[in-house]
Amino acid sequence: MDPALDAKIKLAPHEPGAYIFRDEEGRPIYVGKAGDLRDRLVQHTRGDNPAGWAVVMHERARDVEWIVTRSETEALLLEANLIKEHKPPYNIRLADDKSYPYLKITQEPFPRLLVIRDLPRDAQVHIPGGRGKVRRGFHDPKRHEVYGVGDGLVFGPYPTAAVMWKMRDIAGQVFGLRHCRKTLDPSRPLRPCLNFHIKRCVGPCRGEITPEEYDRIVEQVVMLLDGRTDTVRQEFEERMKQAAAELDFERAATYRDRIKTLEAASEDQLVNAAEERDQDVLAVALEGDFGVVDLFPVRAGRMLGPEHFSFSHVRGRLPSEVIEAAMMVHYSQHVTPPRAILLPEPLPEAAAWEAMLSDLREGKVELLVPRRGEKRRLVELAEKNAQVNLAQVLEERGRKREENLAALNDLAEVLEMAARPARIECYDISNLQGQDAVGSMVVFTDGLPDKRRYRRFKIHLEGKPDDYAMMAEMVQRRLRRGMLGDEKFLPLPDLLLVDGGKGQVSTIAAVLEEEGAAGMTLAGLAKREEEVFVPGQSDPVDMTEHPRGRFLLQRVRDEAHRFAHSYHEGLRSRTITRSQLDMVPGIGPTRRAALFRAFPSLQAMSEASVEELAAVEGMNRKAAQTLHEFLLDAAHEARPLPGQEE
Repeated sequence: MDPALDAKIKLAPHEPGAYIFRDEEGRPIYVGKAGDLRDRLVQHTRGDNPAGWAVVMHERARDVEWIVTRSETEALLLEANLIKEHKPPYNIRLADDKSYPYLKITQEPFPRLLVIRDLPRDAQVHIPGGRGKVRRGFHDPKRHEVYGVGDGLVFGPYPTAAVMWKMRDIAGQVFGLRHCRKTLDPSRPLRPCLNFHIKRCVGPCRGEITPEEYDRIVEQVVMLLDGRTDTVRQEFEERMKQAAAELDFERAATYRDRIKTLEAASEDQLVNAAEERDQDVLAVALEGDFGVVDLFPVRAGRMLGPEHFSFSHVRGRLPSEVIEAAMMVHYSQHVTPPRAILLPEPLPEAAAWEAMLSDLREGKVELLVPRRGEKRRLVELAEKNAQVNLAQVLEERGRKREENLAALNDLAEVLEMAARPARIECYDISNLQGQDAVGSMVVFTDGLPDKRRYRRFKIHLEGKPDDYAMMAEMVQRRLRRGMLGDEKFLPLPDLLLVDGGKGQVSTIAAVLEEEGAAGMTLAGLAKREEEVFVPGQSDPVDMTEHPRGRFLLQRVRDEAHRFAHSYHEGLRSRTITRSQLDMVPGIGPTRRAALFRAFPSLQAMSEASVEELAAVEGMNRKAAQTLHEFLLDAAHEARPLPGQEE
């Protein structure tokens, strides 16, 4: 290890925290956590880990920084966030970036069921099929924003979005919970929406259901989301029998259909465990550079739908390391650990993990390695599923690789290239009548998106909107950066693709000529007929015999369009948001900047009191009162605040 780095490590504190190793250019290459930063970093200097990846990482490391936390639990949460943010090359990577969805019943007259992904502060979260709560971690400063409603009741997290949407659909299909954002008053009936007419909403807007009757429906939804489907089904069965006894067969048939739908909701509960307890079961399967961890949550003795974690960059890693990576991802996402966690083998730092998980649970958590009995059978079931899922991952990757190679060969043949293009770059422009014009550069390596190499450009061209000139400016800036040796723009592309037809192609061909890159393969993909154009040909290239190549070009072009549009949308949203504050008397650029430093959004400002607004640097009570009234008026008009549009 570098001597200067070795000396710096000796200054690390004996405190819990997370640390980041950086290379000579300051890029993060490895993130770790420790109960004692000094001891853990000294282990790196001693080379206690003989694995190949660790040796190479130590050779590249030139600097280290650390962040002290209050506990090792906080260090675990911080490590997860830092890995997600920096994606360091020597950490095990989660192949599919997970985002855990929740469902929330709002606190308002005639509550709604909303989908959320960021939790409110100090939210009480009900685990489906079990009990528990989570505390808001210091590592996530975001505030939950749901159009001004109260905190409500949150359920989750759901292992997949599909399960979450299924439960939300059932809430409307079976119980008729409303989805609309209307401000309801039982004394002022409103015109119902389509959901009422197709019997997906009980229609509180019509004033035909009392708040008490609607609250009973909400209670049933709570039981459904809390995993008590048996209780709800039993109640429906009693009502069905009563309706049949009264010869009201239409109402009885309605309850019969609801019962069938509830039974379908229980399909994710796979098996019954012998013990009526809460526990998570984990197992891992590894092959080559890929790994899969399967996690089976068991709640009240019932095994719920499993969760799969796919990892890359696991070559040379121990199975226990990959399991730890999955646990870090899972339990750092506001998931309350159960009383027991069953593993196929012991973890090297089992005691530290038990302490961290117990802290998250606010109760004792045990890591168990069962050798026999029902617990061992659960672990074996998870191991079998992990092997099956790993085989599926490897098969899909192999099939995609073959398809990509075939598509690249198609392009090489039809575009008369010497070899298949290893690096394809595509450029697109996004603007609104010339305002906030931006450009995107996306990169596909071996036919797959290489998102680390994506780049965005703010267009400097002034005057009337000119897409040709904007495209030329962007490509010219990119080529010059690459030819000057900027590693962010190296290597140069084998195939340069532009979003457009003959006009765009001829414009960029002139840029390539000017920059000394005339030999680079250039093509354009026109949206209307999906025609491919190349320099020097007035007619489009005949792609009839090369459908896979055309489809790959479409994928690359669509990704460039998405990337450019998302960048432009973000800039435009920020512009609109800031211009809204400019409408408030007494709020100038300095106060506006201070407000956005203190509050992440207009929604957060609207939830603040006058005193909280007045406490912001540069504000006074008069300006705070004016801003508060402006935001209340905006909310009263029932329009989404800027930046919240769906």
